[in-house]
Amino acid sequence: MRDYSQSTLREEFFKPVERALESAENNRKCAGLDDFSFVQTWVLRALEMIDSGRGWLQKVRSILNSFISISASFRTLRSERRLSILEEVNNSVISQNNAAAGDDPFRDHRELDNFAIYAADGHYQACSAHEEPNQGKKRPTGHFFAANLRTHSMHHLDVARPDTMCKKKGEHDMHVLKRLDPEKLRMGEPKGRKVIISYDPAVIDFIQWRKWKKCKGIYIFTQEKQNMALTIIGEPEFDTADARNNGVESDQFVASSNGVNLRRIKYTDPATGKTYSFITNEMTLPPGLLAYIYKKRWDIEKIFDEMKNKLHEKKAWSKNPTAQCQQAIFQCLCHNLMLIMERKLEREEGVYEEKSRHKKKQRAQQDIRQAKEAGRPENPLPIKVHRATQRSLQFIRWLRDGIALQTSWRRAVTQIGPLMQKYLA
Repeated sequence: MRDYSQSTLREEFFKPVERALESAENNRKCAGLDDFSFVQTWVLRALEMIDSGRGWLQKVRSILNSFISISASFRTLRSERRLSILEEVNNSVISQNNAAAGDDPFRDHRELDNFAIYAADGHYQACSAHEEPNQGKKRPTGHFFAANLRTHSMHHLDVARPDTMCKKKGEHDMHVLKRLDPEKLRMGEPKGRKVIISYDPAVIDFIQWRKWKKCKGIYIFTQEKQNMALTIIGEPEFDTADARNNGVESDQFVASSNGVNLRRIKYTDPATGKTYSFITNEMTLPPGLLAYIYKKRWDIEKIFDEMKNKLHEKKAWSKNPTAQCQQAIFQCLCHNLMLIMERKLEREEGVYEEKSRHKKKQRAQQDIRQAKEAGRPENPLPIKVHRATQRSLQFIRWLRDGIALQTSWRRAVTQIGPLMQKYLA
């Protein structure tokens, strides 16, 4: 076991950032706020519960024991160079988290060995206090994120730019995705590895799907819209003996009106009895496995809930697009650092979220009972107990307090153990 006698919780929490900066191409020595202090300052704001930027800078002086001027700190948020270093740091932290993750819910399915699996979606926050009206009204700030469904790492894709949409209220999801470099949608996955992105029906644009698949190996999976004009061109057989396909009503090859070949899967959830119609341009995977990927898409919604209701990131820090992108990446970085800390506690200290696992096990048992009572064969995929989909408030409070008080690592581990076992009475 490593010697933590001189280490603090804050130092352990930010070690992945230090490792990232060691090899970052855009890392520079600055006369004012150095890059590590810059990242540390704004990650802590994403972790804390303070709405005002000036209020945060007043508090950070006591937490970090350093004076950071208001003008210098907000100037860094508008810096393109700082945005580049921040993207490098988050990508490195994502790699560190992915390498340590051992709770991949798709690990046992050999058909997915060459697939990266993501959920992506838009997420909106209230505009900053200094935002200027758009068409006579202040609009919320929109961001587009992607979550790695194997490891829970969070990526920021871009900020919505409604001024590009003339008189429309906001920038549509598909408009954002189409203007991005397709490499951005691959989330840094190596060449030759296929990428599945699960999205809500706002992503439907079959011509674009064909381009992404042909040029970049990107596959889309979503729900079918009502009254969609699709022509059945074939009905491939699927293995009904494979329990993963329990709930699959049909698997069809279909063609769109603009000549794109697709696949439609109808699936009834064994627990709830609710029927879904999915559409995709991935033609080979077991239909029940694809339905499970869409179910796991709920993970990104839980991460958004974590950002909004547990980290209280409800409002944009700035009206500047560069600063808005930085805020979103700081939110991702805070989430990714919490993942690494959570896994570090389990791997090195044997401390994990027992209460969360117990609740998930109870929900799985309830799903089994509901399926049996309805006479439907259960599907083993959704009822398996996997990792928590978001960090508990007790864990987040422990981080906030331990970092602010410079708690030693050993004492912090002693404090978190009981909180991970049960809720405070």
